[in-house]
Amino acid sequence: MSGSIGLAVSYGCLLVFVVAAALRSVRIARLPLHLRWELAPVPKERGRGRYGGSYLEEFEWWRKPREKSTVAELVYILKEIVFLKALREHNPMLWWSSYPFHLGLYVLATAAGVIVLSAACTVLGVPSPGWGVMRTAVPWLAGAAYAMGAVGALGLLGNRILDPKLRTMTTPVAFFNLVLLLAVFATGLSALLTEGGFIQHAVAYASALLTARPVPAMPGPLAVHVGVSLLFLAYVPFSQMMHPVAKYFTYHQVRWDDRPMEAGSSMEREVQSLLQQPVTWAAPHVGADGTKSWVDVASGGPSK
Repeated sequence: MSGSIGLAVSYGCLLVFVVAAALRSVRIARLPLHLRWELAPVPKERGRGRYGGSYLEEFEWWRKPREKSTVAELVYILKEIVFLKALREHNPMLWWSSYPFHLGLYVLATAAGVIVLSAACTVLGVPSPGWGVMRTAVPWLAGAAYAMGAVGALGLLGNRILDPKLRTMTTPVAFFNLVLLLAVFATGLSALLTEGGFIQHAVAYASALLTARPVPAMPGPLAVHVGVSLLFLAYVPFSQMMHPVAKYFTYHQVRWDDRPMEAGSSMEREVQSLLQQPVTWAAPHVGADGTKSWVDVASGGPSK
């Protein structure tokens, strides 16, 4: 493949990733208001999140200002992102595979960021800080990321194959996602171990992307790794791997959205509009025929 074609393919995959991820994120953000419920604890409740309390326990809570803690919310989010806290508590067996898998992704993203920063310094003619340290540290970072990610991906595949409960709920697409990520980690580890100039080639490739110049020739294993990684990035917005975006809204607009609905508010208007939508549930006790609204179903009682 020529350098010009390599540049076009790289830009095409990156463009698909950015545009498709942005469009899907907007679509998720514009989903209708979730079913209103009261779940506790909510970390942002100052002084109450630690024991599962809520502002609703206050006498005449509607007359009092709500006290929130951004620090408590951030600490909760960091524990979930960095340590997968909820998974460890509710499914520790799966956590042992999922944690190195996600940690590998985090470390790999960090190493890629350092490589892009070094390439930017090279393009701008700015002395790259700590180039000698980076040439030593980045391969170690990348190697650790590839190894942890590969071990985690293999473990998750094993969990889904050997655990009868997980196997019944795992779709072929979920297996494909894990295999694709395993290919990213495995080809990266192969390129790192077989090519002594891994970091130099990676910086040269990033510099070509930043300057829109033909991609320089790369050793075979590294070229395969770059190709698989580009394919992975282009595929991400169309897969379950967009779950970090969905998870943000799941927490902030579903689990933690404990705003009271006030008369005349935009929330009340949206709820009233949603309640007028027709219900098409197939369950016979609901009595939905495609014309009754949620209000009609709720006020009419269950069918015999």
